Amino acid sequence: MVYPEPWCMPRLFASGIAEFYERFYANKGVNIIKGTVATGFTASSSGEVKEVKLKDGRVLEADLVVVGVGGRPLTSLFKGQVEEEKGGIKTDSSFKSNVPNVYAVGDVATFPLKLYDELRRVEHVDHARKSAEQAVKAIKAAEDGKTVEEYDYLPYFYSRSFDPSWQFYGDNVGDTVLFGDNNPASSKPKFGTYWIKGGKVIGAFLEGGTPEENKAIAKVARVQPPVENVDQLAKEGLSFASKI
Repeated sequence: MVYPEPWCMPRLFASGIAEFYERFYANKGVNIIKGTVATGFTASSSGEVKEVKLKDGRVLEADLVVVGVGGRPLTSLFKGQVEEEKGGIKTDSSFKSNVPNVYAVGDVATFPLKLYDELRRVEHVDHARKSAEQAVKAIKAAEDGKTVEEYDYLPYFYSRSFDPSWQFYGDNVGDTVLFGDNNPASSKPKFGTYWIKGGKVIGAFLEGGTPEENKAIAKVARVQPPVENVDQLAKEGLSFASKI
């Protein structure tokens, strides 16, 4: 596995979270190479890939390559026709653009995120589904001369790596507090991280949580409870969320 960043998924993971998954992958036989990128491939006479050339000069043997290049909203089709902001099509809380009867949902929409009082794009299937639902409700309500409640989305991301499964809610800015068992050799590791900004917990991550525990960290991210002592927060860990 090759990636240019100093640790895996730095847009979401704090270094302490990333360390667990990197060690977990390593225990599964995955060799991780950081801080460089692929610049080319060498193929056999039959066209099959044989090597991957890295920017730092190394060459890796390979018979299969999976390339992850990320993605960005394709808004060029609408350039000059709709208002854009922060790399997406600017909408209101019903995902209506500045052009009558034109709506934008999912990754391409820059919408008012009520919880943080700012315009933001969110790239995840959960928001794609919920923003589409909100837009349809708004369209139907407008046809009946009614309005819908303001979209009040809590950012939510989830994924699975081999057996481990994690969930994240809220915002991942500010200082972090790591808690729990993050030893990848454990039979059932369970650990998490809180993000603290302005004396409040504004984001929460949990690996290996039960449905009830995941609901608890979601509530923490929504309520944003104050924190007076970060050392005590680290000791309480998941029990802090259970008390909210």
